[in-house]
Amino acid sequence: MDSFRTITEPCVADIKEKGSVFKAYLLPVQSTESFFNQLGFIKEQEPKANHHCWAYRIDPDGLLERSSDDGEPSNTASAPILRALISAELYNVAVVVVRYFGGIKLGVSGLISAYGDATRAVINSAPILETKLTWTLSITFGYNQISFVERICKSSAVEILERNQEATLTYHISVIRSNFEEIKGQLEANHLLTVRTDL
Repeated sequence: MDSFRTITEPCVADIKEKGSVFKAYLLPVQSTESFFNQLGFIKEQEPKANHHCWAYRIDPDGLLERSSDDGEPSNTASAPILRALISAELYNVAVVVVRYFGGIKLGVSGLISAYGDATRAVINSAPILETKLTWTLSITFGYNQISFVERICKSSAVEILERNQEATLTYHISVIRSNFEEIKGQLEANHLLTVRTDL
């Protein structure tokens, strides 16, 4: 996998079902700590809600998925929220669906439908970003090799992050993962010192 779908800013959407309001927050998250900090903030903003149900998917490399029904019957909230995230192929995101009970019980199928619909509504309202999966590389070389390095860096698989020009030159680049070994091999074949810096 060279890229993944994610979001960069929070989004909110809500639906109503038989008097109950389901308010869904779609959040960008990079870690479990990041998620639980945002969940705590939502609970502070929505203290009168009956439930704060959620699911997250973090790290496309070593996928971490977790969810909570927060007092709703087992898998009536967490499972449909997580399924909607999986269906949308989103990573490094979380959804928190806040429910305000409207006085009419929805039953198991009604809850599954409502939590899934609320999650899909907020996903559909969000600008989705395609993010490339890359590894970073530091290259050290002399001025006589600059034209070769610049030519390599014009590849669509490479992005220059930083150029440092002193007695020797050092470029910090990101390389799309499926092209990494090829690019690194070309550089090393021309006697350039390369160090992977994201390990």
